Amino acid sequence: MYQSEQFKDKDMPLDFDRSVRTCIVSRGFLYNYYNFVPSAGPLNHTLLLLHGHGDFSYGWRTVIPELLASGIRCVVPDLLGFGQTSKPLDVECYKLKPMSNDMAELLEHAGVGGEKVIVVGHDWGSQLASRLVLHHATLFAACVSITGTYIPPMPQPLTLKEFTDIFPNFSYWHFFTSDRIHKLLRTRMPIFWNATIRTGSELIIPMSEIEARVSADDALAHEHWRVRPILWDEDTYTRYQQNYLRGGWEAPMNWYRAFLLNFDDEKQFLADPRIQIPFLTILAENDPAVPIEIAEASNSLLLKGKMVTMPCGHWVGQEDGPGLGRIITDWLESLGSTACASW
Repeated sequence: MYQSEQFKDKDMPLDFDRSVRTCIVSRGFLYNYYNFVPSAGPLNHTLLLLHGHGDFSYGWRTVIPELLASGIRCVVPDLLGFGQTSKPLDVECYKLKPMSNDMAELLEHAGVGGEKVIVVGHDWGSQLASRLVLHHATLFAACVSITGTYIPPMPQPLTLKEFTDIFPNFSYWHFFTSDRIHKLLRTRMPIFWNATIRTGSELIIPMSEIEARVSADDALAHEHWRVRPILWDEDTYTRYQQNYLRGGWEAPMNWYRAFLLNFDDEKQFLADPRIQIPFLTILAENDPAVPIEIAEASNSLLLKGKMVTMPCGHWVGQEDGPGLGRIITDWLESLGSTACASW
């Protein structure tokens, strides 16, 4: 097994710099990931933590301690296009089946064998998580979706307009898939952060207004639009700024551009798109991106599904990481300590 960060106290800060690992998958891409292992006691589960858009592995920093304290190993990658992982500009690279294959290879590289893993995804990470349990069903014991929802395979290919007609709340995807967004964010990233990284108690900015705020001719003149999000201290803000200034936004936005290219890879699941394993959906009560009613629409497809809400904004792990960790560990405990061996 690869050397890992040994965790002793959930109040100690995690040493991301010391626990970094790299894996080159068969597609030739380099994945950056972190491997945190409890220092004592039995290893109860292994969790694969998949971050969302506008994020990277560091976004799990306040959740991981609670998991490790419960005897849970955490494998935490920077997903394709983010952090220190490769950032190809070819949209095809971001289809969900190939990225699922990447994650299966990464788990093997991390030395996870002979056990089933629980996959946990936030935002776009939840979409990848749901495809992992479809394409690699034998590897996973359970799935957790955080401020995301299971969108089943599409019954036919759709254009972006057709998709947003079905899901009008996702109309902001037209802006996120445009050529201009990553160019705007080169100079207006603080405005984007301020508009999207918000707590549940702050004024919600509808996703439909993000384009107007970021694109406004006088956007940079609004000082109150450029302050760092209150969810982040100065060190965290600096980490995110440096991460995206270095890597840019063109590659991350390919997750949106590639989503509607998955039809051929997923049509095999159309006859039965149900997910058979335990599936926990954690929603935020004040989330402009994924309102509760959108997630409720797919409940019938989750045969062992459970849904809970948190009084937070979209970034629940950063707003209440310990609380999120406890919800996950309590749910896993409710499934039984020997569940991973029997599922």
